[in-house]
Amino acid sequence: MPPGLSAPWRRPACRIAVLLLLLSAALLAGCSFGLVYGQLHRLLPWYIDDYVSLDRDQRTLLDVRLAERLAWHCRTQLVPYAALLRGLEGDLRSGAVTPARLEAHLGQAEILLRDLLTAILPDARLLLARLDDEQLAELAEAFRRRNRELREEFLAGTPAEREAEQIARMEKRLRRWFGRLSEEQRALVARWSEALQPATAEWLANRERWQARLLAALAQRRDAARFEAGLRPLLLEPEAAWSAAYRARLAHNREQTLILLAALFDTATSRQRAHLFAELEAWARQFEQLACTPSPLLTAGQG
Repeated sequence: MPPGLSAPWRRPACRIAVLLLLLSAALLAGCSFGLVYGQLHRLLPWYIDDYVSLDRDQRTLLDVRLAERLAWHCRTQLVPYAALLRGLEGDLRSGAVTPARLEAHLGQAEILLRDLLTAILPDARLLLARLDDEQLAELAEAFRRRNRELREEFLAGTPAEREAEQIARMEKRLRRWFGRLSEEQRALVARWSEALQPATAEWLANRERWQARLLAALAQRRDAARFEAGLRPLLLEPEAAWSAAYRARLAHNREQTLILLAALFDTATSRQRAHLFAELEAWARQFEQLACTPSPLLTAGQG
């Protein structure tokens, strides 16, 4: 599901900043966060390999920096994640479920997201600066390959087929939190889809422009100051290059999604609410239990 189209908690981010992406994937996917989090020191290098092949020295540097960053994340981020979820659950239980309240919680999540992006900027800068010209060519080709796949995934078929797929994706995500949806709730999802403004094509175009800017920044990687100046806004402020019209469409779609989520809770049965509360509690408890827990990844960078 493209960022900004129908999932407001997602936003574009550097594909090289794979720590952010896999943490987000773990949060949103149907798999166990604890299982994924405990394996990030293995999963992240595997993910990077899909874009660029690292040599032995680069892989060693990645392992060291990754161990340090995951230790930082464990110490400083997991408890705030839990607090965010418990605050959301508290609002839901009190009946304070409005798009504005959901927006407030989303804003808190985005602050944590920016903290993460800021923290990984030095790691991304150090690792990217070590790439050679052959690796840059490999990275550029990986970008092209993935862009073709995304265009096929999100732009192929008729408008009616794409809308049906969009509805199906959203229903699947909602079932994770609410369980089986009623016909009334499925109708809400359909109306939500109809209310969205098209943004997918421009999202993909912005993605490609961002990648071109990254490759241009990487061409200056031997000049530390110029490379830093080029990389920082790409990672921390990717939206700065968006058009005003695109920003407006994303804001509209975000608002529509929050309206949908509030309406779904209002129509939820007691069983669905119990399912939602149990999911939120389980996620919060996982964050709290994983916070600062010794793990093999903490010793990976020390070996």
